[in-house]
Amino acid sequence: MNYEQSAKILEEIKKANKILINCHYKPDPDGIGSALALALEFKKIGNFEITLICPSFPPKALNFLEGFKEIKTVEYHNFDFSGYDLWVISDAANWWQVSGISDFEPPEICTLNIDHHETNEINLPDAIIQKGLSSTCELLYGLFEDWRLGIDKKIAEALLAGIIGDTGVFRYTNVTSKTLEIARKLMEAGADKNMITFRTYESIPFDEMKFWGKVLDTMQKDDSGNFVWTAINLADYESYGRPADAKSSAASNFAGVVDNTDFGVIMVEEKRNFLTISFRSRGGFDVAKIAQELGGGGHKEAAGARILGMSFTEAVNKVLEICRKYAK
Repeated sequence: MNYEQSAKILEEIKKANKILINCHYKPDPDGIGSALALALEFKKIGNFEITLICPSFPPKALNFLEGFKEIKTVEYHNFDFSGYDLWVISDAANWWQVSGISDFEPPEICTLNIDHHETNEINLPDAIIQKGLSSTCELLYGLFEDWRLGIDKKIAEALLAGIIGDTGVFRYTNVTSKTLEIARKLMEAGADKNMITFRTYESIPFDEMKFWGKVLDTMQKDDSGNFVWTAINLADYESYGRPADAKSSAASNFAGVVDNTDFGVIMVEEKRNFLTISFRSRGGFDVAKIAQELGGGGHKEAAGARILGMSFTEAVNKVLEICRKYAK
């Protein structure tokens, strides 16, 4: 057995009739892939009524995955959770990431958390938390092995999409020989690595590409010399059509690649007095610690946070202050 909780989790699932599966706020490939893989695997376990929900629109680049069109974008403050027996939350480390709401109150239903974030703060009795794995999809591969239900092509594609997304196509230090072995097995099961990579990294909307130009044009190297940063205000963000995935994609492509730096920061004012931040490390620097001090979290190499209730300038200065403390 890969996980001692596998059998218990399977029994909890079998007790349910109506299952809710969560895609976290502004989902990345791992968030989408893990949720869709769970939905497909559950259909092998029993005749459940399965609903996939997300607090924001999922990225269209992943619409090739089986079940993508079934994801419903809902407002969690108004959603009725009471009609479900089980809520499964994958790839989320805190209730903000689950819901996109700062004061979200979890519903009183049986809830399961499956996650790999090193900063996971969701304390549930039914959970599989494996910190340090490359992705939640890598975790799910081991869980599905324990359940012995098999992994078909559609599940393999969902899992490989998540692994490719959370490893930057196997570039990050969270990739191990086991990660590569799992990827090999998923490809043997029918997952098309080249297609997934092309759809995820080589199919960029034009507005997002133009936004990247703004990010690069305004990027600064901090006086400490140890990190680079960019801050985009609301007016500029709206002028590029509010590209939903642009901040995280810009961070992955540019924030962690500048020579002679330890990390990079991309900040975007997505709403008035609402700043979102993406961190990317270089050379093993732990950006999750910075994100945690700002109320966020994530991984050693990639993390995020948000600041509410401050003006754009105040919020940016707060982020830079914390970054400089860790940069030294």
